Amino acid sequence: MASFLVASLAGLGANASAANIINVIETGGDNEPTDTITAKWNGQTFSVSVANEPIPGAVVGTTYTAGTFGHHVPAFVDRNHRYANDPGTGGGNPLNIPGYLLGHEYILSGNDNRDNASYVLDVTIGFQSIFYMLIDNRLGDAENVLPPTFGPTKMQWILDDGWAAVMTGANRLGSMSRPDEVAIDEGADGTINQWYSVYSKTFEAGTLRLRQADNAGQNMYGVVVAVVPEPGVIGFAALGALALVLRRRS
Repeated sequence: MASFLVASLAGLGANASAANIINVIETGGDNEPTDTITAKWNGQTFSVSVANEPIPGAVVGTTYTAGTFGHHVPAFVDRNHRYANDPGTGGGNPLNIPGYLLGHEYILSGNDNRDNASYVLDVTIGFQSIFYMLIDNRLGDAENVLPPTFGPTKMQWILDDGWAAVMTGANRLGSMSRPDEVAIDEGADGTINQWYSVYSKTFEAGTLRLRQADNAGQNMYGVVVAVVPEPGVIGFAALGALALVLRRRS
């Protein structure tokens, strides 16, 4: 029954997150007329300016509308890299995208902005939300087995601003003492190439700032935004789920 309740509440959160991101203003990015265009988010429609970006088969002159976060959604506006469930690359444990990320709003920026020192995203949201930062494990040491290493020249702002690792055991080791992970399929060819670690922070409605990735030659970060459901809504949903379980047993 517990898993049923969790699934019910997760679905509620996904629905509540609709139309939460009001605006994303990018400064310090490449902001090219084609390829590395400005950051987009779910619900945004933009023109395809480079073939096969942001998804395989995309044709120049057509448009692409970003959806919500999940398996095989594009990670960037200027690559066709995509987030993916990991079936067990290299003999490791299978790793699905953590359920708390699925179905929520997310932001796609340009991978070529990964080394822009002045890069900023000013994000305006309509509701209290949990922001999840997906950060390339190679940050700091260019090695993808361990979590990213933060420091004075490596996304120090994540530490300074109070972001915390999300540790639910959803990583390749199944460890509760390491950040959860999300796999990346670079080139959308069905092969898992890299992994991101997950960090989170809760923000009130309004405008907040995300900063530079400090990750030259590797991957730009990703951002997933989940509305925090009001306590009364959570309680009502839990009671409804419990009633359904009891009815099924009767």
